[in-house]
Amino acid sequence: MLLLLAASLPSLLNGAPPEGCTTAPAPKVNLRANVARATTSPWVESNASRYTHKPAAKYCLDAPGKSSALAAAEAFAFGVSAWIKSADGSPEFSKMLEFLKSLPAVGDLPQMANIGVVDDGSSQTAELMNLLSRRNLLYRVVSTPDSHLDIYISGPHAADPSAEAYEIRQKLGDSKRLLRLYGSEVVVGRLVGDGKRIRLHLMNYSNRPVNGLRVRVLGNFPKSAFQAYGLSGAVLADFSATAEATEFTVQSLNEYAVIDLTK
Repeated sequence: MLLLLAASLPSLLNGAPPEGCTTAPAPKVNLRANVARATTSPWVESNASRYTHKPAAKYCLDAPGKSSALAAAEAFAFGVSAWIKSADGSPEFSKMLEFLKSLPAVGDLPQMANIGVVDDGSSQTAELMNLLSRRNLLYRVVSTPDSHLDIYISGPHAADPSAEAYEIRQKLGDSKRLLRLYGSEVVVGRLVGDGKRIRLHLMNYSNRPVNGLRVRVLGNFPKSAFQAYGLSGAVLADFSATAEATEFTVQSLNEYAVIDLTK
């Protein structure tokens, strides 16, 4: 059974995937092995950079069972249309779809970013964008320098994309970062907003809840609304809004949550 998730208005459709559909992997976390032992740092397999690179494309994913819920949330958060194959009918997908339909509309808010990346189509640039996404270093694809962004990145790139991503973070400085997440390596955030209101999408790529996630958003946003998938009545803890930044704790996060912040 093939289910179509339309980014603006989620709906269920039967039928074959559309022509020209781009294959994307099911989002998840893998533990990669190094020479001696399994690494203690999980590897997030996210479609964030793929969706950021080509938001107008139509995507096909094979994400059966519980993974279909995260696949649906990820596609919705990045505003893309995605066909999600679910061999077992996936009640998890249906539950996620109902949650997405229940979210209040905020309009077409622009993507927020610190970094501009020129996408030259190379594998080095693709991997760099993937690493920036995983590390919550917010970027958008640009063709020319943008004075509203803190950093402009174009090729040629370093031989080690991980080292380059670290250097970009050092150059940016943590105090300027629009979004910082503390307490988890398996959560990716997407931030959209217009300065007066912000929507933060949080996606948990592991197969278990993340507890005690601390979030810092640059700017003063004293009003908040919190919707968490699978958690009725959840509230943000230790909320603080100062002239510099807004901080709060998400006590528990399943696959997906949305936080709306306003002045």
